[in-house]
Amino acid sequence: MTRQPRRLTWEPRALDALEQLAEYMPAAARDALEAMERMASTGFNYGRLTRKGILWYFPTPKLGLFYLDDGRTLTVVDVVDARRLRRLP
Repeated sequence: MTRQPRRLTWEPRALDALEQLAEYMPAAARDALEAMERMASTGFNYGRLTRKGILWYFPTPKLGLFYLDDGRTLTVVDVVDARRLRRLP
């Protein structure tokens, strides 16, 4: 059984964060963008549920992506420098 691709959307805050991080980590920002596009195109959620219970987290080598998943759409709500997280969400 193949999974259906999902729609990918970005909250303004997430786009702003990605743009700011891209200024000093362009390759990491590109990797994060490609990771979310790949996740949406395959229809498979590669992240893990955070302690908040509705928010998902997916780490790339340098950036972490927080997103919502309703089964049809992945909505990125924030992008952070994963190296600065004190503990995993």
